[in-house]
Amino acid sequence: MKSVEQRIQTLEDRQALQELASSYLITLDDAADLEQLLNHFTEDAVFDMTALDYPTFEGMAALRELFTGAFASMNHSAHYATNFKIDSLEQDRASARTHAMGMGVPVHGESVLFYVQYHLQFQRINGNWKIQSLRGQPLMPIS
Repeated sequence: MKSVEQRIQTLEDRQALQELASSYLITLDDAADLEQLLNHFTEDAVFDMTALDYPTFEGMAALRELFTGAFASMNHSAHYATNFKIDSLEQDRASARTHAMGMGVPVHGESVLFYVQYHLQFQRINGNWKIQSLRGQPLMPIS
């Protein structure tokens, strides 16, 4: 049986992971602080939305390019996540899934709306959890 300290650490880690996922989406929608947004990710993070017909971005430089473009191209966006489920939790690594609905009003073009399941891989670095991989899978057909 795990010690009380181990059980408390597990609860704290679970809460920190859910907080990280929520903080990422809120910071993304605020579209105001690129550095704060990038701070959610590891240096070698992978952002993979190929299942939604978007490219994969690997590493901090690619993520910076992705989010700089996203901030510039969107007037408004909103992401709502639910059903956060941790699939594995180890000392310095974890994986989870969450369902998300995202919508946005671009500067040019038509509004976007999508429903996805995010598959997240996390890594603890210097005591802080970071997103190492974020992969989206559609929950509804893309129209």
